Amino acid sequence: MKQPQKAYSIFCDESCHLQFDNSDVMCIGAIIVPDKYLETYKTELKRLKSKYGILHELKWNTVSRTHIAMYDEILRLFFDSSMVFRSILIKNKSNIQAHSLERDEYNRFYYSVIERLIRFSIWHNSDSGNLYRVFLDLKDNHGKIKLASIHKELINMLGTDGTIQSMQNIRSHESQFIQLTDIIIGAITYRARGLTGSEAKMNIVRLIEELSGYHLDEGTEPGDDKFAIYDFQPKRRNG
Repeated sequence: MKQPQKAYSIFCDESCHLQFDNSDVMCIGAIIVPDKYLETYKTELKRLKSKYGILHELKWNTVSRTHIAMYDEILRLFFDSSMVFRSILIKNKSNIQAHSLERDEYNRFYYSVIERLIRFSIWHNSDSGNLYRVFLDLKDNHGKIKLASIHKELINMLGTDGTIQSMQNIRSHESQFIQLTDIIIGAITYRARGLTGSEAKMNIVRLIEELSGYHLDEGTEPGDDKFAIYDFQPKRRNG
């Protein structure tokens, strides 16, 4: 008997993704949420923020020790839920820049990683025929143009125009899930860059490592259903 279709929403964000940002590490991540729990989880995330008096969006760059208990609750909510995390951690970013000096070339690489992440997210389980909506944090107007191209490429690869129902850019303040993704990928890049200056951020790093069972500077088991980091280290080309 054919299994009923399941619907999911994929929320994507990135950290240290700019070509010349003094970071040799970047991470692009996604949280996958079953649509049947979408409103439940969104309401709970808002409730936790309200509990600690947070009215603005959550950002890794603004993490402080004042609200460390809130981040503890939010991350435990994620790991106790049916939400799934997928990411691509890119090390040695300078090796890409060495042969991609033109901005357009680097942008093509950047969007190819997003495309790969979305495929990685869609194939996170063995069920076929699932339906997906994809939301990406809006960075600039070029993103809107590129989105249609990514959608077309994914349809060609997946062999169907029904799997991905829609792809759209949204601003991070509009989505609790984009904000949660930002916190997790922020922790991954913080660990991968070897930073230790913020005790509040290190608390989050250590908590995610405890709950996931992985060191955030390393890749995870390829078949992990809950929390996965694909560790990608581009090699420098000769010439």
